[in-house]
Amino acid sequence: MMLNKPATKPLELSALQQVIINNFQKDFPLCEQPFLEIAKLVDHSEQQVLIAIEDLHQQGVLSRVGPVFDHKKAGASTLAAIAAPPERIDEIAEIVNQFEQVNHNYAREHDYNLWFVVTASDPMALAETLQEIELLTGLPILVLPMEASYHIDLGFKIDFSKQNNKQALKMVDRIIAKTDKTAITPTNNVILLNQNQQALLRTIIEKGLPTQAEPFAEIAERLDVTSTQIIEQISQWQNIGLIRRFGLVVKHRKLGYNANAMVVWNIPNDYVDAIAGQLSKFDEVSLCYRRPRRNPDWHYNLFCMIHGTDRNFVLAQIAKITRQILDENSHIWQSANDLKQDILFSTKAYKQHGARYSKTNNKAEKSTEAVRIFSTEKDRNHG
Repeated sequence: MMLNKPATKPLELSALQQVIINNFQKDFPLCEQPFLEIAKLVDHSEQQVLIAIEDLHQQGVLSRVGPVFDHKKAGASTLAAIAAPPERIDEIAEIVNQFEQVNHNYAREHDYNLWFVVTASDPMALAETLQEIELLTGLPILVLPMEASYHIDLGFKIDFSKQNNKQALKMVDRIIAKTDKTAITPTNNVILLNQNQQALLRTIIEKGLPTQAEPFAEIAERLDVTSTQIIEQISQWQNIGLIRRFGLVVKHRKLGYNANAMVVWNIPNDYVDAIAGQLSKFDEVSLCYRRPRRNPDWHYNLFCMIHGTDRNFVLAQIAKITRQILDENSHIWQSANDLKQDILFSTKAYKQHGARYSKTNNKAEKSTEAVRIFSTEKDRNHG
């Protein structure tokens, strides 16, 4: 299923929704009634906030309200790519999408034209998933696990100046004026969850909080614990870095970020950390990772993402960044031709949801369905 087909009507966001998006992708209140806390900050009622967030779900703007886990600490994950025959890319993408372990799947402008992220509970489960995908598609997979993470900032903002939204700007001023942006969570005399409860909690919050006044209470009831225990456990996961951020996770294309470029670089190994540090300082760069080369098929070892609303503007940003990198590192490259770089714009979003690290019990069912689709398409193409 393609996620970025034109909407039947233009996206309409209220001033309240714009402020919620801009301010609560991070710093989401971890307390019994988080939506009430947000309501106090923006000078609206709790019901208005709940309706605004539910409408964001209905419009497809929100993936979820919940955690973004650190891939390395949460389980096993990898970026992967397939060089699909152009006439088969939709078919291949559908097979890949059958796997619950695949959470992002995009078409990109390159010979390797299908890029997806696979997560699993452990390295063995990850390897099994990749092997199944390779078997069912009949195509080799380029496997590019993350070796180092230099910068991650996937917060997407709405520019109020362009919206000319004075009401939204006033609400922002109210939020800035309040110093206690998130409620304080109790840390004493709280019994932490056992391993089984923690595993179940992770499975639940991976899919997001329910949009209701006391979302943690509903989760606590399912685990037969208190909401205080739930909140404390999530807070601890944030403190140790298992959770990178907790809050609104938006679908950036819905906000107009349709020009999304993955820029890949071939950097000498001795300099990759230094170059990555320089790239991470640019405001335009939202992600920066080191991944392995796979010679002779793949020569690049440094990846960064630049998201924008206009392709030409993104290209201009990349050109500016590249010039500065060359100017600051003339001891590495004598000319621009010496710096090997490629730009892969995404063209379709086939799948986008939060990572699933929990062990799945329906792999056989999904594999059977994938085999059916693969076999049907193969017969249709070759019969």
